[in-house]
Amino acid sequence: MPIKHRLQRTLPSTAAELTRQLMHEWTEPSSAGQPLIVLEGERGQPQHVYVIWDEWKGLDQRERSEIIMDVVEQLSGPQGMPDLSLVTVAMGLTIEEAKRMGIDVS
Repeated sequence: MPIKHRLQRTLPSTAAELTRQLMHEWTEPSSAGQPLIVLEGERGQPQHVYVIWDEWKGLDQRERSEIIMDVVEQLSGPQGMPDLSLVTVAMGLTIEEAKRMGIDVS
């Protein structure tokens, strides 16, 4: 089977601000609103990270995942943060997308 190499894509101009906002929410969670960060799986085991946030509109799934993984990489290690090497899924979803996937958004 042939191997195809792809060049790294450039993130949209909004990526830096979304990364900053997500990092702030992760380190200083608010009591309500978005983004909602859902960690699925036990600490020390493979985990799925879902970030439910209507600000994702206009970004494709790959861009959303790259932003989430950038934040996880920067925060990996401290108590309560997922270990980067154990994140098997990093998915950014709007509220409607999360509901369609059966992810609890309450």
